[in-house]
Amino acid sequence: MRNSLHKLAMKLGNNPKLALMKMIQGGLMFVFGVLMLMVADRVIEESLIQEVIALLGLIIAGCGLLWTLIGYLSMSVLRIYHMIKKKS
Repeated sequence: MRNSLHKLAMKLGNNPKLALMKMIQGGLMFVFGVLMLMVADRVIEESLIQEVIALLGLIIAGCGLLWTLIGYLSMSVLRIYHMIKKKS
């Protein structure tokens, strides 16, 4: 388990271009999820469909937030970890 986490950290921390793309994609996913929530709240009449769309928007926004977090950590923390391990 630890070895696989180490390999993943090295892979993610070694490619800042990929990390930036993940951050951008996650941010766009988050914005799309929030827009779905706003549409469900203001445009669609109160019904089960409104609740389903709102739930889907929450799930998409949450996934976008996690994807952005992975990209951010890849750019900062894992990059530092990669540099420290490279020197050792």
